[in-house]
Amino acid sequence: MHDVMSQTTLNRAPREGDDLHRTLDLSGLPRSAHIPLLAVVYSVGLALFLAVEPTQPWILLAIVALVGLGTDGILRAHPRAQLHGFADTAPFLFIPVLLSLASGLFLEEVALGYWTVPAVMGASVLLAATLYGEYVSVLSHGPSYALGRFLLNVLTYLAAFAFYAVVYTYDVNLLPASFSVGLFSMLLAVEVFREAEADAYRALVFSAAIGVIVGEMRWALYFIPLEGFLAAILLLLVFYLATGLVQHHLTGHLNRTIAAEFGLVTALGLAVVIVGRVLSFG
Repeated sequence: MHDVMSQTTLNRAPREGDDLHRTLDLSGLPRSAHIPLLAVVYSVGLALFLAVEPTQPWILLAIVALVGLGTDGILRAHPRAQLHGFADTAPFLFIPVLLSLASGLFLEEVALGYWTVPAVMGASVLLAATLYGEYVSVLSHGPSYALGRFLLNVLTYLAAFAFYAVVYTYDVNLLPASFSVGLFSMLLAVEVFREAEADAYRALVFSAAIGVIVGEMRWALYFIPLEGFLAAILLLLVFYLATGLVQHHLTGHLNRTIAAEFGLVTALGLAVVIVGRVLSFG
């Protein structure tokens, strides 16, 4: 794993000077049908999971496992990457697996009636975008690397929000809720730090620290009258702020301006949470 993360970070193209053309470069996208096929298989399995009553958790677990195995096979087939075993592909599996799991749990609670069909289609599109992002980000010098990283960063935060909301929707007890939120956040942070830290073990330590921070925040929210999506947004803000600052620290780009930008976004999000809570009282 150490070699793979070194491959995908040490030779990374410089961030400064990247322009819009580089971010939107699609020339590195694969022409293979494997990614759309896996997305279609996921949509069929997800639709089955949502349609069967009473809910059968094993269906979702099976389709999530299939997503993981399919992603592993797609990445190993990359013609220019040196990915030969599970240890090589493991860092690239977190987001596809966690996003497919969080999407299924989230839609089980919010998708009702005819809205289930477009919701399943949307989830499959997000998974396909994740797979393309992982595929093109395998090579840090690839033409679509910037686009891949952009997609993965956005989808990481979407997966985090979906899972945080699910924890509140399912009314999980405090201890398992804090543990699951912390573990999920740690695994997502591995993806965030993959491009910033060549040392896999050092990245894992920072990711574990992020997990502890967000898990403790979930524990603290037990004593605050905040539930549902508002609580999920607050947890997402903590995850966003912590991962963003650590990521820029690892790349050597952290300064007062960057810290102020992250602080401003977090403050705006916190204002949304406060306003939402006040309106809910009204």
